Amino acid sequence: MEHELFFDGNLKEYSWSIKTGKEIINQIREHPAAYLSGGKLDIKNKEESRFVALHVGIYWGLGVFIIKDFDKIHVMCDSKEMYEILIQQHKTLNQIIDDKIHFINQLVGHRNLKLEYRLIEPTKNIATEHLSGKNKTSAYRDSSGFV
Repeated sequence: MEHELFFDGNLKEYSWSIKTGKEIINQIREHPAAYLSGGKLDIKNKEESRFVALHVGIYWGLGVFIIKDFDKIHVMCDSKEMYEILIQQHKTLNQIIDDKIHFINQLVGHRNLKLEYRLIEPTKNIATEHLSGKNKTSAYRDSSGFV
């Protein structure tokens, strides 16, 4: 099966949307306080938040059985910098980003997923609207309806 994964984030929250055919599932979460992760997830900028959103979006999609082994995921990236990091798979000077890339690669390998990265215009990112406050109520803040 094929999916489109949209994601975005800011210093406070991150969101993701998984589009499968005509169905779209929207999720939003708050970043936990840094002390809850031993300081490892002290989100300092939007790019770190986006990498968290991408990782959690794939992980969550697998956990609620929307994404299954051997599925193809079109990663819809609206940041040229992030797109380049993902395409080239190179180390950065940012531990959070490097860790998220590592965990994404683990999920892809363990579940035999095929990721295809696509650079899109920011106006086409359907996950962004959940962070803006305009459509916050259209995204779920928990997984209770999916498991």
